[in-house]
Amino acid sequence: MKYSKSIIIFSFLALTSVIACKSKKAAATNVDNAETKACSEKVTFETLQPLLAKDCTTSGCHDESKKHMNFKVYAQLKSFGERGEIKAHVLEIKNMPPQKKLTGEELRQFRCWIEGGMLEK
Repeated sequence: MKYSKSIIIFSFLALTSVIACKSKKAAATNVDNAETKACSEKVTFETLQPLLAKDCTTSGCHDESKKHMNFKVYAQLKSFGERGEIKAHVLEIKNMPPQKKLTGEELRQFRCWIEGGMLEK
């Protein structure tokens, strides 16, 4: 009887692990689909302003307190984009913003802005 309980418990844990892994993979696929969706609309610095205000240009991050990293200023954000730092940190490493994970749609907006030539307006 003891042996049977062990098999049942092991089977339950194994099944739970498989289900959890599939759920995480499905969620990751949904994010990736949004992130890699084609850029059908023009994304500009102005378009990105609400996202930047919410996640980047908050106090002490990329605001007026950072002399050359103030992303409220188009030229400074574009400079980081041209050097590949936005692509690296936001789209590839995904360590920005540090306290929050961006959604697939938010990542797509940054990618479309870069691919569209990093336009201001």
